[in-house]
Amino acid sequence: MTSARRWWGRKMAVASAGVLLAVVVGTLTAPARADVTAKAPLAEVTTYARTLSSMTGGQGSFTMEFSHYDVVPGNVQQDIMSKAKLKEEED
Repeated sequence: MTSARRWWGRKMAVASAGVLLAVVVGTLTAPARADVTAKAPLAEVTTYARTLSSMTGGQGSFTMEFSHYDVVPGNVQQDIMSKAKLKEEED
């Protein structure tokens, strides 16, 4: 994620915490901008473009690239299974 330096700080950190399973792996700040490198499940970033635009007044941007597959936490597995079962019962 890249944003203008003026948008960086508590507002960005608190709003970015909305991505629950994200892990920040690096930051780089320059006089005019801040770059944050993080790893997050795809399901956690599906609405991130809208959130980032809102946080930065349309000035922020981000890119995604596949990193790896990982084990889904047990509580998330149960949630996925419950939703799939409900959908199956509706059909």
